[in-house]
Amino acid sequence: MAGTGSAEAATAPPAPTALQYSQTAIEKAYQANRDVLGEPAGNVECRTGGYPCWQTFTNGGLYVVAEFQQPIMVSGAIYLKWNTLGGLWGETVGAPVESIGCDAALNCRQTFSNGTIYARSAGPAILVPGHYWISYSYWNELGWPLADPTCSSGSVCSQEFEHALRFTRGSEQTAVTFGDVYTYFRANAPRLGNPYGAPECSDRGCTQAFERGKVFASPTLGTFTMTGAIDAFYRSNGGAGLGWPTSEEQCGLAGGGCVQHLEAGRAYWAPVVGPSNIGGGILSTWSSSGAEGGALGYPIRQEFCHLGLCYQRFQSGAFLVWSPGAGTQLTAGAIGAKFERYVTYLGAPTTSQETCGLHSGGCLQQFAKGKMYWAPGVGAWPIRGGMETRWRSAGAENGYLGYPVSPEYCRLDGTGCVQYFQGGQLVWGTGLGAGGGYAP
Repeated sequence: MAGTGSAEAATAPPAPTALQYSQTAIEKAYQANRDVLGEPAGNVECRTGGYPCWQTFTNGGLYVVAEFQQPIMVSGAIYLKWNTLGGLWGETVGAPVESIGCDAALNCRQTFSNGTIYARSAGPAILVPGHYWISYSYWNELGWPLADPTCSSGSVCSQEFEHALRFTRGSEQTAVTFGDVYTYFRANAPRLGNPYGAPECSDRGCTQAFERGKVFASPTLGTFTMTGAIDAFYRSNGGAGLGWPTSEEQCGLAGGGCVQHLEAGRAYWAPVVGPSNIGGGILSTWSSSGAEGGALGYPIRQEFCHLGLCYQRFQSGAFLVWSPGAGTQLTAGAIGAKFERYVTYLGAPTTSQETCGLHSGGCLQQFAKGKMYWAPGVGAWPIRGGMETRWRSAGAENGYLGYPVSPEYCRLDGTGCVQYFQGGQLVWGTGLGAGGGYAP
């Protein structure tokens, strides 16, 4: 009878403790870097219960910061700077997360959990707080840091680099400014306040928002700021098609107003009308009439375009209207006050001149699709097309019908229209004749 027995399961050797692993790993790393680190200044130690583990030397240290990780060396000027900021246990910089990297000129940097320390071949080591990817997404634009951060009240810190400035607000918000925007900022910092984000650049130049405005830096136009109400109006209207600024804001205009010149026009602000912008043929005609110091006053809001024409209202209540056929024309007074209501009906004015001296002191202005009449006690009303033809055959304002006292009202189904006059009404309807007729 065969004998029986049990196979004894093989057991794996126990994993080394943090201290055991670190002693072996640090010794191996030390032998490879002995010339840099110098002589040991203590034994391998570990935090109670596990990692990190470390050993210090006369010129640096080796650190195992996580389970079975290879030791990270911190040495030289970076090591000295790190220790002054609390070393491994300090919250300012924290533990090393990668080895020292140096270029051919022995300019070195090393990343830690809460920042990066930079040490050039000449000069002191410098700390750049924060995560590496935040700080140096713009490495080519920033260059090397020149000094440690300078902090003010409210946890706002600034740090100067070779070609830029970096700002932090608390522990989360980081901003950088560089290039022409940075150069401009250095000369205008009190007016601008601190930056947000980073410059946004394209072929035409760079822009960046600041606490009190936005900087536009163009290699062809120059570098200028838009601030206050003009900046807010410009941004809320998508730049209004007028391009980038070509000057700083200039104040002291009529009524305490301000202006800023843009590529294709101007932006204005005045206490009585608020912000606005103006460009194109409307700007040219307005300027020739005396601009804000003339009879029209400041523009209101911005130019509005509809059905092939564009118009803008002014402080006086008048409108300047541009159309392809007539250029820029003015409509003002009581007739101008009705323009926006009937712009779709009448189109653009074809002349800036009103014809006055009509019956009972009346006036008219010609529009692309008809006319607008005004008379004392009657007001301003439009007339066009067949209604105007029929009215003229009855003597127009000199006939029994007199001046119009309403617009033309038409049925939605297109079967009839009516317009009222001082002396009666004209009615057009499909049942009043072939193709439609008039009564009376």
